[in-house]
Amino acid sequence: MVEYERDLKKILIWLLGGSRGGLMRLKILLLLRRRPMNPHQLAKALNVNYRTVIYHLELLERYELVSRLDVGYGAPYFISDKLEKRWDLIRDVMRIVGIDEEDVGGDEP
Repeated sequence: MVEYERDLKKILIWLLGGSRGGLMRLKILLLLRRRPMNPHQLAKALNVNYRTVIYHLELLERYELVSRLDVGYGAPYFISDKLEKRWDLIRDVMRIVGIDEEDVGGDEP
């Protein structure tokens, strides 16, 4: 879909820092990095509506930042291998947009 390596930092800056909902997407990524979760678990951990989580997951999946093993209800999402290999870019983007990782986590440890 995208020339991933070249465009990834630009995509992350836009998705996480330069667009509405970026902080929510960042929280989702940070939670998924801790462990795979389904949309219901994410909604509960973030104390937001299920549909809100679905919207952000679909966007993150479109840009190959998250993946899931199945398409059925309750299927867990996880950080894509491509993003996991370049997690340093998430930290760079957080620094650029002035977000501290400790301030972003969800309600769940």
